[in-house]
Amino acid sequence: MLAETSREWAREPVVFGHALETLVAEAEVLAPHVLDDFSRLGLPPRHVLEVAYPLEVWSEALHTLVEALSADVGTAAAEFLLGQRYVAQSLRSRIGSALNAHAQVVGPQRTLMRTARNLRMANNFIDARVRALPGGKGWELFICPLPEFAASKLLQMDPPHFLRGMLMRSLEVAGAHGVRMELVGHDELLGTATFHVFF
Repeated sequence: MLAETSREWAREPVVFGHALETLVAEAEVLAPHVLDDFSRLGLPPRHVLEVAYPLEVWSEALHTLVEALSADVGTAAAEFLLGQRYVAQSLRSRIGSALNAHAQVVGPQRTLMRTARNLRMANNFIDARVRALPGGKGWELFICPLPEFAASKLLQMDPPHFLRGMLMRSLEVAGAHGVRMELVGHDELLGTATFHVFF
């Protein structure tokens, strides 16, 4: 009985509807031929989406769009481009424009320190930790699932180069110049990615 109750109350990883709306809007611009696939996932264009969706809907939509773009540039470059474009598209939304205004006020360093909070505006499962690199010449950013989701079979973390594109663009919007972000570690099984960030 207790096990049933625990399962009943366990949270599932979800992505919020506004994040998927942003992805659909970018698909309309970048690869309109995938919109039928998006509709089959329950993401029809120009349609008000639900408040939240199971993570697999986001993962499948992301994969579909990356696959469509990668024929010309390769998978890593397609993920990076999509991350950059995703942020640019999100800035056109009310939530994105509010985050943009805040980022410009607090600046790139504090924006980096708030990565976990900013990423969780789109979902309920991601965490991030930032620490200064030795010598104070940059930062290490570690992305991972929140502990309650770490063992979830449903969890599929975002591709690391998508995250890199998204986070670099966010720092540029916050006022960072000459941002460099290197992927220095990635464990797909654990859902972790480690970046070194310089600006």
